[in-house]
Amino acid sequence: MIENNGRGVLYTYSGKIAYPGGAPSLLDWAVSLSREGRYAGAGQRWWGVALHTFVVCDLLPPELQLDGLMHDTPETITGDTPKPAKTKEIEEFEEELLRVNYASINVTFPDAETRTKVKADGDRKAFRGEIYTVGNHALKEFYERCPEAEDRIMHYVREYSYADMLEASGRVPLEFMRRFYVYKDQLPHSRLISK
Repeated sequence: MIENNGRGVLYTYSGKIAYPGGAPSLLDWAVSLSREGRYAGAGQRWWGVALHTFVVCDLLPPELQLDGLMHDTPETITGDTPKPAKTKEIEEFEEELLRVNYASINVTFPDAETRTKVKADGDRKAFRGEIYTVGNHALKEFYERCPEAEDRIMHYVREYSYADMLEASGRVPLEFMRRFYVYKDQLPHSRLISK
């Protein structure tokens, strides 16, 4: 159970209580992740977390795409913290937030195998592609290229303007929400929780 420790209440874009005792809505995820930049602003160009999730999803098979779209939804509350600065406590908090987010959409939390596939086949490949296109180029010395991810990233660089990401009614938040419904429909029925 997430404890508040007297720190107050966090309200999301929609005005919904997201912490403690609630979860952001789909609209909140779409707007916040479209506006949240990767690499703490240290990339070669501004790159939203929502676009990162699109690339992750594009690299995954249909049955894993909702998990790809959801994997960074805790960042609606925490922001995108670069790995070296992400403490064990932040990682545990994000894990708990992710569980709350899945429960809020009536979908079972992904098992360890699914999470490993999303991380390896989507998230890590997208990260490697970002290094060579939009991310921090200093990381090239440590990571190999991922041409498949680079192609997807450059597609989205050409497709979307900054306004498409930053406006709440922009094309990126709308696309995030559209993908959510498509991807949820692709899930095995065993992952859906009856209300």
